[in-house]
Amino acid sequence: MSSDGSTYNYKNLVIDYSLLNQAATDITALSPQIDKIKNAAHAVYRGGETYTVPGQNNENNLELGPGGGLYRALGRFYGSWGRDMGNAMDSLNKMGGYFKGVADSFMETDASQAAGLNMSSAMSAVLRDPLALDQWYKDKADAEAAGKTFTEPQPTAPTSPYSLANGAYGANSSNNATTTFTTQTDTNVPSDDKATHAANVVFASETTTVTVNGMTYKETTTFQADQGWGNGSPTQNTTQVINNPDGSTDTVTTTTDTGGKGNMTDVNSDGTTTTYTRADWKSKWVDTTPASDQSGDNGDSGPDAAPFVD
Repeated sequence: MSSDGSTYNYKNLVIDYSLLNQAATDITALSPQIDKIKNAAHAVYRGGETYTVPGQNNENNLELGPGGGLYRALGRFYGSWGRDMGNAMDSLNKMGGYFKGVADSFMETDASQAAGLNMSSAMSAVLRDPLALDQWYKDKADAEAAGKTFTEPQPTAPTSPYSLANGAYGANSSNNATTTFTTQTDTNVPSDDKATHAANVVFASETTTVTVNGMTYKETTTFQADQGWGNGSPTQNTTQVINNPDGSTDTVTTTTDTGGKGNMTDVNSDGTTTTYTRADWKSKWVDTTPASDQSGDNGDSGPDAAPFVD
């Protein structure tokens, strides 16, 4: 992604999807104007001809001025070019659709990565906070016991909404990846940690939004209770709803045990269902969708679209 947050760059392929989206928007805005020309009525009668210019229904009005000269000139233009302009607009509408489709696809790919990075950073900050505070108290006590002045500021808990302070997907970037979250108290703390704190804090829900020049990608995840720690973090089943920039939605349900074995189901708003399984924490998600269910492209980028999935 470029510094303006709208360019997808993969090796030698560079796509400015923001410009493509703007072109599609401009074409859509132009269409009603061309329709006026397409729908102009032209009638020929003995001794002359008349025109009905959409939006200009008389020969003496304030916009066209007195008399019929300008009105008739506009009418002749509309009548002469109506069919050709209509055909051109039909082609432009198709091109606008292509532009919009490409822009949506690349924006979704880029935004899902930005959302995953921002959300993972927020989750890490939440999980680290109790340990960071414990360490601060320990360092403070050690310094005071040694008769030293302790000046290190007390660490502050991450707050919602959360954005990376700097970097490609930070709050200062134009794509503005932001995560709002709620937390829940986790009493299922590993024995190694109980000596320092009795409870931990884990996510209860998160919503991450990425915006790029009017294009929006949004995901909302609901986390269930911690089943126990695995792979260095709490193990929680999740349900995630992804709002894609093309207007479609994906509902991703993931169940995982403490060994990392899991199942994931992605149901798109077009009715397409995709399923995945994983053997353990170190294994990749494997597509297990029956061939009969792979009847359409749901626009989702697969299991990597879920930022909390390894």
